[in-house]
Amino acid sequence: MSPAILPNFDYATAGAEYAQYTKNRKLQKWIAHCKQWLKPNDVVWCTGEKDEYARLCDLLVSQGALIKLAKRKNCYLARSDPSDVARVEDRTFICSTDKEDAGPTNNWADPDAMKEILAPLFEGAMEGRTMYVLPFSMAHPDSPYAKYGVQVTDSPYVVINTHIMTRTGTKILEKIGRTGEWLPCLHSVGYPLRPGQQDIPWPCNPQKYICHFPEEPAIWSFGSGYGGNALLGKKCFALRIASTMAHKEGWLAEHMLILGLTSPEGKTHYVAAAFPSACGKTNLAMLVPTIPGWKVRCVGDDIAWLHIGKDGRLWGTNPESGFFGVAPGTSDYTNHSAMETIAHDALFTNVGLTPEGDVWWEGLTDVPPPHLIDWTGKEWTPDCGRPAAHPNARYTCFAKNCPVIDPNWETPAGVPISAIIFGGRRSTTVPLVAEAYDWDHGVFMGAMCSSEQTAAAVDAKVGQLRIDPFAMLPFCGYNMGDYFNHWLDVGNRLGTKAPKIFYVNWFRKDPATKKFLWPGFGENSRVLKWIIQRVEGVAAYKPSPVGLLPTPDSLDLRGLSITPETVKLLLSVDPQRWLDELPQIRQYHANLDYHLPHALQVELADLEQRLHFAVENIPTTNQRLKEWVKEAIAMCEPDNVHWCDGTEEEYHLMCDLLVESGTFTKLNPTKRPNSYLARSDPSDVARVESCTYICSKAKEDAGPTNNWAEPGEMKQKLNSLFKGCMKGRTMYVIPFSMGPVGSPFSKYGVEISDSPYVVANMHIMTRVGFKVLRAMKDDFFLPCLHSVGKPLAPGEQDVPWPCNETKYICHFPDDEPMVMSYGSGYGGNALLGKKCYALRLATVMGRREGWLAEHMLILGLTSPEGKTHYVAAAFPSACGKTNLAMLVPTVPGWTVRCVGDDIAWLRKGEDGRLWGVNPEAGFFGVAPGTSHYTNHSAMETFAKDSIFTNVALTPDGDVWWEGMTETPPAKAIDWLGKEWTPDCGRVSSHPNARYTCHAKNCPVIDPNWESPSGVPISAVVFGGRRSTTVPLVAEAYDWDHGVFMGSMCSSEQTAAAEGKVGVLRIDPFAIIPFCGYNMADYFAHWLKVGKDLGSKAPKVFYVNWFRKDPETKKFMWPGFGENSRVLKWICERVDGKAGFKPSAVGLLPTPDALDLRGLVGSALSTSTVTQLLTVDPQQWLDELPQIRAFQEKLGDKLPPAISHQLVELEQRLHFGVEKIPNNNPKLRKWVADTIALCEPEHVYWCDGTEEEYHLMCDLLVESGTFTKLNPRKRPNSYLARSDPSDVARVESCTYICSKAKEDAGPTNNWADPEEMKKKLNGLFKGCMKGRTMYVIPFSMGPVGSAFSKYGVEISDSPYVVANMHIMTRVGFKVLRAMKDDFFLPCLHSVGKPLAPGEQDVPWPCNETKYICHFPDDPMVMSFGSGYGGNALLGKKCYALRIASVMARKEGWLAEHMLILGITSPEGKTHYVAAAFPSACGKTNLAMLVPTVPGWTVRCVGDDIAWLRKGEDGRLWGVNPEAGFFGVAPGTSHYTNHSAMETFAKDAIFTNVALTPDGDVWWEGMTETPPAKAIDWLGKEWTPDCGRVSSHPNARYTCHAKNCPVIDPNWESPSGVPISAVLFGGRRATTVPLVTEARSWAHGVFLAAACGSEQTAAAEGQVGQLRIDPFAMLPFCGYNMGDYFSHWIATGAELGEKAPKVFYVNWFRKDPATKKFMWPGFGENSRVLKWICERVEGEGGFVETSVGRVPSIGAVGTKGLKGVDEGVMEKLTAVDAEGWRRDLGEYRKHFERFGERLPKELWEVLEGIEKGLK
Repeated sequence: MSPAILPNFDYATAGAEYAQYTKNRKLQKWIAHCKQWLKPNDVVWCTGEKDEYARLCDLLVSQGALIKLAKRKNCYLARSDPSDVARVEDRTFICSTDKEDAGPTNNWADPDAMKEILAPLFEGAMEGRTMYVLPFSMAHPDSPYAKYGVQVTDSPYVVINTHIMTRTGTKILEKIGRTGEWLPCLHSVGYPLRPGQQDIPWPCNPQKYICHFPEEPAIWSFGSGYGGNALLGKKCFALRIASTMAHKEGWLAEHMLILGLTSPEGKTHYVAAAFPSACGKTNLAMLVPTIPGWKVRCVGDDIAWLHIGKDGRLWGTNPESGFFGVAPGTSDYTNHSAMETIAHDALFTNVGLTPEGDVWWEGLTDVPPPHLIDWTGKEWTPDCGRPAAHPNARYTCFAKNCPVIDPNWETPAGVPISAIIFGGRRSTTVPLVAEAYDWDHGVFMGAMCSSEQTAAAVDAKVGQLRIDPFAMLPFCGYNMGDYFNHWLDVGNRLGTKAPKIFYVNWFRKDPATKKFLWPGFGENSRVLKWIIQRVEGVAAYKPSPVGLLPTPDSLDLRGLSITPETVKLLLSVDPQRWLDELPQIRQYHANLDYHLPHALQVELADLEQRLHFAVENIPTTNQRLKEWVKEAIAMCEPDNVHWCDGTEEEYHLMCDLLVESGTFTKLNPTKRPNSYLARSDPSDVARVESCTYICSKAKEDAGPTNNWAEPGEMKQKLNSLFKGCMKGRTMYVIPFSMGPVGSPFSKYGVEISDSPYVVANMHIMTRVGFKVLRAMKDDFFLPCLHSVGKPLAPGEQDVPWPCNETKYICHFPDDEPMVMSYGSGYGGNALLGKKCYALRLATVMGRREGWLAEHMLILGLTSPEGKTHYVAAAFPSACGKTNLAMLVPTVPGWTVRCVGDDIAWLRKGEDGRLWGVNPEAGFFGVAPGTSHYTNHSAMETFAKDSIFTNVALTPDGDVWWEGMTETPPAKAIDWLGKEWTPDCGRVSSHPNARYTCHAKNCPVIDPNWESPSGVPISAVVFGGRRSTTVPLVAEAYDWDHGVFMGSMCSSEQTAAAEGKVGVLRIDPFAIIPFCGYNMADYFAHWLKVGKDLGSKAPKVFYVNWFRKDPETKKFMWPGFGENSRVLKWICERVDGKAGFKPSAVGLLPTPDALDLRGLVGSALSTSTVTQLLTVDPQQWLDELPQIRAFQEKLGDKLPPAISHQLVELEQRLHFGVEKIPNNNPKLRKWVADTIALCEPEHVYWCDGTEEEYHLMCDLLVESGTFTKLNPRKRPNSYLARSDPSDVARVESCTYICSKAKEDAGPTNNWADPEEMKKKLNGLFKGCMKGRTMYVIPFSMGPVGSAFSKYGVEISDSPYVVANMHIMTRVGFKVLRAMKDDFFLPCLHSVGKPLAPGEQDVPWPCNETKYICHFPDDPMVMSFGSGYGGNALLGKKCYALRIASVMARKEGWLAEHMLILGITSPEGKTHYVAAAFPSACGKTNLAMLVPTVPGWTVRCVGDDIAWLRKGEDGRLWGVNPEAGFFGVAPGTSHYTNHSAMETFAKDAIFTNVALTPDGDVWWEGMTETPPAKAIDWLGKEWTPDCGRVSSHPNARYTCHAKNCPVIDPNWESPSGVPISAVLFGGRRATTVPLVTEARSWAHGVFLAAACGSEQTAAAEGQVGQLRIDPFAMLPFCGYNMGDYFSHWIATGAELGEKAPKVFYVNWFRKDPATKKFMWPGFGENSRVLKWICERVEGEGGFVETSVGRVPSIGAVGTKGLKGVDEGVMEKLTAVDAEGWRRDLGEYRKHFERFGERLPKELWEVLEGIEKGLK
């Protein structure tokens, strides 16, 4: 805030002497600083009192600076220096940090650089003078809009002018107070006086600077004493700085007058108007109207601050308290009120002085005085050849003295603005007045203001034309492009309450005489009157390319001597003249570069389009469109062609035509403003589905649910019908947009129609007109040809509703998409943007382009906490879709906002979620049944501006229909035009009677309803009208199930379509009449979209409001607003909060989960709620044949996923009846036998739903097994603590029970299968007493993949169920895929039966443990342990031990391997499979974040890989698991950031510590441990307690899909191609960093010799070295020698397409320091890069006796600390002695396998031995 930095200034204590004036320390310091810097003789704090003003005037008189006038009371004359007479625009700067912020229309200077220039100028600038401290307020000090400033000046002339122009003095300091904001304004005339130096009357300086610092903010002005340069509250603050404040704060600071115009009836409208200088702005502000009875009152003449008021309107205030006007030209004729205002208490500058002591200027009187003293102080006579007054001579006077000052001019809140006017001084081109089409057009008008250069600026030629946007060019304090954008934003916020905008030009001249055509001055009130009448919607107008013009008779010209020809000329628009000016406007736009708002570019293009249209009658350059229209004209032969411009005026024109033709009846404007009733022909009242065709090339593309016609034949038939069909009629060309114009969602079309009814309705239902043509450019549009099919012969009388008995609605989806509709004028048949385009053809487009076009509403539901969920919902007709879209919730605090009521376009957004947009702009709803009770919002929406079709007309000129009111009118005219009474026996309105109304008029329209990007969809809802069977609401189990729900929508036939009302029909997705292609392909497209959305797909629900009581046949659910209770549950389900219970058809609310407060017990009984949520499996089973028949109708195209869903539903329903969801006889028998053996208390078949998972977790929390973690820290996550005896694999108790012991081999424990089964059966007998037996169908690998294998685990552990949910694919979908085929029986028990009444323990287990594998008659049996691998039998037991046996038999490999994809900067991906023993960082490698620039790693799997030869001969791999079961200790954001992100939610942790804030912790997770925790044993733990907080084998279980680096192909059914196979181990010595095998057999040898340290995951001494071949020692289910042979055989089969094999060792240590030499983690990517290069035949290497190692430099080490060439030599060195020692161990190891060891391994070993010698 300080003006300059003074080296010796004491900021701490400065200014204390000014505490008597102000309590504001910042201000005190600033004044002290100014005093020290500027060095005045004295400092005077201005009080603002009258005597202060008088004293200063006397002082100035005594100094010769003022002359006291004799003829005017208390008035003075000042004469400025001739060099200081106007604004100095070339010396006026905006000093923003960023030049862009100032923009090209301002002079810019860097703020610091400018202060360096100014600082020495201001240094001592006030020597010999008084420094006045002048506090002031812009706007009344009590106004909420007031802004305060403090000006420091050395000019008493400035002080007295500021006294008049603002509110000044002590009262302002009181307002500022201690902490208030104020603007520092520093001013000096720059004329210091040395001691004894004589002052001059007008001190100033040749150097002038007027500098604005908007970021501080502050103003510095030097060198000028002239008005705007020196009165810093005026243009500097009130415009330049205020405009920047307004931009930030959301209001407008404008160079505008405000006047109030009052009609003879006493109604006042306030108008704000902007004009460049010399356009008579002050004259207009105070004009005296010439129209009898009208009055004008002035609020302000120069500056207006405009804010959006509490009522949503624009309000304006005048921030000044005086007028600072141009004197020349002001007279009693031009501005009588100004003359009265300056009659006393005024200051005059640079005018003439008469001998009588009065002032004079040119234009003041008709006859000048014979002589006077001119503005320069010289003698003057009329013939002396120079003006008496400077052209920019000024008066300063008090606004309060104005005789026409408005009584509200100082009202703190301001005045409401009804209209905004722009204008300029134009002798040609611009008409007298034009109204903008809308706010954006009005902003464009303001942006292209042009006028002559004024005398108020001295840097340009007077009279020169220049563009002066908003008359703000010299006054806008920031980038003009951003200023335009701000105006647009304000208009957007004002919405429908925005003032109308006009443009006026008083200065048009007669081309011949060059005289003004319009008299101006008081006569301008005639134009103002028309403007006010337009605001009120009563004045006539005519459209033009530049806006709406008055019709000549709409201007009140009574008593005005003006010819009709002159009026015509004043209101004329010459399109060519305007076109000639466009380049200048375009160039101006170009200067603003990217700051220019797109909307103004659009407006310019629209203007050009309209002007060209006025010249050529074709408003487009789109050649395809022009040719099509030409062809249509030739075929249809209309009398006239009208291109629809989309203006409101056009809409009214259509309505007037329709009234005139008898089609419309205008409704009572007091009852239903601007609304109309239409009656159709009785034969044309609904969709004609029997005549609606999809004319695709292939019949199967239309599918069995559509009528199909061959396109060529149909076009031939239609062309003959369309020939001459528009004779006697006008052809309307209607460009329209489905969706907001310019939105990436939107699609464009052009409908040609001969129906003005269509035009009027399309105006409401879509965005129409030239703006669409502009956006469309030369791009795609959909041609839509429509005719009512009733040509008129010459002289033939038309009918009110023309149509034809022959009707066709035809859609051509291929090649050149098109719609052709003939014979009907009814809504959907004729409004071709609606169902024809937005659904039938858009569905085809959506399928091709990857989005969805749906017959859906979109609503936003907001909770009391302000959280909004958007829901898309599809219902067949007559299900209350529109009512739901606009419902008024009955749940307290919840609100619903409508985005759309009928059609939704949905697509995947940039954030991966589903986003939706309503492509329509209006509502076309069924009227009957709509009332204030059923849909209050709809009733309010069509309260005005609406079209009604086929409803009744009441005697008072309003509409009525059945259901609108409880009591019908006593009589009416029905929809057929007949007299109607309630007892006449017929309905008053057709059942399909319609209303058409604007969405924008809806009181609950969502604020984002027109957002170009749409709204994010949280839930999708389907429904139907079902009196039985279907529950109130059900949630789908997953997306595919939801699609199935949508596919089986069923409801009653509606009146909107032909057919028998009430008949039940299946209506998939409520789109059966509207899907433009094969319904089976449509289902497949929905499935594909869901797959693409993945985990971000919305939840799907099905609702039924219409279930009836079986006895009373009355609806059980009250519906309407009460449906909000169901929507609330849906939103809570989306948030994962609401209670639910699984059922055969989906997840149902638990009765207490529905918010039924205030409903149960009154409108709803508890038993009714139970009925509403009941699923009768038999009723559903009885309906399945109908669903199956519909599916069969779709043939082979039906997606398998949908038929699978039907099978699964049937399975669940049978389960509901029989309690067994499968027909596999082997499975049923095994389950029955197991029940008999284990004797469980309950049996539960796992369905695999998410809800089941949550149910298990809840059970485990309740039992004490789980602790729920803090949901804010770790959402949906749990901690388990096992029994201390059950923490790892029990290898000593793990058996391979093959028939032959040698098949198990020496590395496995073997037991005779029969003996072991006998032993186990004894243990399992009764082992599940008191427990639930869970039957868990699971799939290893993606369900349905050729790689996958199925199993069923029976377990008595809900912990197992929960973990299997994550680690595998479980549930009924597995049973469906499994059918009667093979599955692996897996029997597990914790081995702790419960006696009656016995209390369970949190972690049940048994000291006796067995994990037994039976590979010959495959089965797994596990007893006694609840720990991961011992109990999750799909993991190591099946996926490795048993699978390895299967793989050997079937010719593939089941391996203990990760799979990762590594992608180069060029985008090439190699997939690598890698095997490591435990504790080698396998999971870290699977998810590593590469440090090599440009390379990325994606994880396919972290633990198990199934590998087989693909069809291309290469090795392909799949991860059979669905989750990660990783070791927690050591995992951190440093070691494995991706894993940390993966289990940030939805995870299970076992045997880790619990922190006080409800999160987990383990050793190595963070550098600093928590101060305390509960350890894995449940004990208090601190870092110094001497024990670990977490077990070394503590685990996390988490979803692979949550991994941020999961590979996009991780679930690909065919897997991924493997380029390289890695093996490794944890070796401190001997083994190089990386070794490439010379051959496949060499690679098998390296793998067979894997050596690593013992891990905590297995029993035994941790750290002990053991040979672990292929990292499979604990997991190979058969003889390891045979396993080696199988690998050798696999390599032989792969041949040259076999992957390369490598061996890595990240753990080699420096022999001296014993520290790791290689940094590992992300740096391992450097080794992977070399491996990829070797795969491609690149990458340097060195041959060694043990294999190929990288040459020095081949593995990049740039940027790697501590790893230089010397270290790399050590890392890649072959330790011959160590290898010789190891080879002896390998030899002993191999000898264990005897003859089963393949000879190839001996050969490799001997070769290495030889090489080492």
